[in-house]
Amino acid sequence: MKNRPVHELVSENLRRLTEEKSISLAQIADRAGFDRREFFAVLAGDREGDLDWLNRVAEAIGVDTAELVVDHNSRRDLDA
Repeated sequence: MKNRPVHELVSENLRRLTEEKSISLAQIADRAGFDRREFFAVLAGDREGDLDWLNRVAEAIGVDTAELVVDHNSRRDLDA
């Protein structure tokens, strides 16, 4: 099992959660109080987000912070 970069996990999980909750990534950035360019730069791995960044994003979307960094693909592999 290979460890994936955190920004990939966060980006993947945010896209899944935004679909489930019918909210855009831009709305999450706004709710969390981030500049949209900086927010998307973190998701792309061009900038580094810290724990405070993750906490603010999680709060903005209404999930636990851990939900943003869970590798759901890895869980599926374990369940198989």
